[in-house]
Amino acid sequence: MFVDARVAHGRARFDLNRSPRMFSEERRGEVSAIITTCLDNFTGTRNRRNLLRLLERQVAPKLARLGIDPYVGVLGQIEGLFVNFSTMSAEHGLREFQLQVTVPELVLRSFACSVIKPHAVARCMQRNGVMSVDEIGTETSVAFVLARVMRPLALAEKWQQVGVPGINGLFVGVMTDNDDICMNTYLKPASNDRASRWSGFAGLFAAMPSWSAEQIRQGSDLLQWTVNHIVALRKTASFVERFPFLLEPYHSTDDPLDTTWNAARASARTESGS
Repeated sequence: MFVDARVAHGRARFDLNRSPRMFSEERRGEVSAIITTCLDNFTGTRNRRNLLRLLERQVAPKLARLGIDPYVGVLGQIEGLFVNFSTMSAEHGLREFQLQVTVPELVLRSFACSVIKPHAVARCMQRNGVMSVDEIGTETSVAFVLARVMRPLALAEKWQQVGVPGINGLFVGVMTDNDDICMNTYLKPASNDRASRWSGFAGLFAAMPSWSAEQIRQGSDLLQWTVNHIVALRKTASFVERFPFLLEPYHSTDDPLDTTWNAARASARTESGS
């Protein structure tokens, strides 16, 4: 069952506006304040061992009490504390931020890496037949985790537009000038009455396992599966070889569901007026 697009957009705006974390700066400030306070109050020797212990024993537990899962250790070529957390607002939609404190420099960086625009939130609600943002929480949470893998892939292959799988559908958008993922809309290609060039892309991830709520919250199993899956796929062909349109600029198109709803409303008005 699909929801009227106007209803879905209205509900999305309402839910995004009433979030207790409405403005991303509020939560970013809260997280940053915990970290900076712990660092400022630290009186020990500022060597690698002591700083990692500080991050693990003092900073990480306080962040965990906010419902955030921090990681302390090595990530790629750097070492320190790493946090991913999401916020929502009617202006920006859903945004996932990455925050990191590197050791021993103690450089604090915070930046948005993935965005699900309000229109994409509404489309996800519409196409999944639900009436609240909470009911698409699994879909958006999975997309945020998978976007962490799709982003370096998109950069490596120089995509201009990008697809990010969810459990039930596909978020579609662009790579921004800052090399972040901006998800502009949401599709369920298998449910469309017309052919979609994203059908093949979505089909590559049709074998995605069913994840538990805890696996989605932790994210590590999703990340590992996605990395392994993409590596296996690229052994036979790159994504741009499979889907050359990824190198083209993104253009939004008319939605067939909107056409159907508009026709139904027009028919209802005609019948009521006769």
